[in-house]
Amino acid sequence: MSSDNNKRPIIVKKHHAAHDDEHGGQWKIAYADFVTAMMAFFLVMWLLSSTTEAQRDGIAQFFNASSVLNMPSGNGALDGGRSVLVAGDSRQDPLTQVSDGGLREDSDGGETANNGEAPQASTSAAQESGLPDPIERQRFEAMKAEIERQLGNSDGALRDFAQNMQVEMTPEGLRLQIFDRDGLPMFASGTADPTPRLQRILQVLGGVLATVPNAVVISGHTDAQSFTRNGYGNWELSADRANSARRVLEREGVPSARMYRVEGKASVDLLMPEAPNDPRNRRIAITVMRADVVAAARAAQAARRTAQEPRR
Repeated sequence: MSSDNNKRPIIVKKHHAAHDDEHGGQWKIAYADFVTAMMAFFLVMWLLSSTTEAQRDGIAQFFNASSVLNMPSGNGALDGGRSVLVAGDSRQDPLTQVSDGGLREDSDGGETANNGEAPQASTSAAQESGLPDPIERQRFEAMKAEIERQLGNSDGALRDFAQNMQVEMTPEGLRLQIFDRDGLPMFASGTADPTPRLQRILQVLGGVLATVPNAVVISGHTDAQSFTRNGYGNWELSADRANSARRVLEREGVPSARMYRVEGKASVDLLMPEAPNDPRNRRIAITVMRADVVAAARAAQAARRTAQEPRR
């Protein structure tokens, strides 16, 4: 008996196939990923079917990587600080404070579109009020603040160039105007050759414009003084100056595909109508277009083209 009690017990381990493996957590993680992906897919499909092109652009811009022009503006002129650019009448001191803490609204109309028809406003509340949507307005304000920062924090010569600029909001978008002053021309007289002063200003503007997706309109303007040289007059001169500005902006990184319209307007749209020969009437106007205005104009053009097609 004692010998039997001294024997070591033999332990036999048997592995039984588990029948509850399906109750583990691995499949739940995969299923949750699948459900999340399907939810995102149907959300995208819903957004595509229920939003306008301008709204989709705004959503895309919201999720774009942040840059200085996607972020809220700092404590500059847009927050009630001191501005190095005029936010209104070009006759004001460029250090005039922006009283409303934001961009000044201008009631002036915009230029005609490529198709000969002015951009039409859509039915959105933002367009009916003449204001861009909040995301786009924030971008415009940040652009203005960045231009002010670059000119204000630069060397003295470039800071003085602010005397030749005016920045304002219009129903079409953010308009940047660069004009002559007595003794400070932007182009050599009677030519489309930009002066070094204008090239420096356009380099600053081009660097800022290259960071946003909006379409750009460039228009050249002259004063009312008659100018003709072998059949070459103010219309040709203003158009050539607009194209000269376009080339500088493109060299600074603004894609040519974003040039929505480049035009010469001679003296039909004077900045100083009470003084037709004022040098400030000789200018380049660069408008960063609102996405909804461009979309509405293109939609109107497509509708008109469809209406003109012969019926079969």
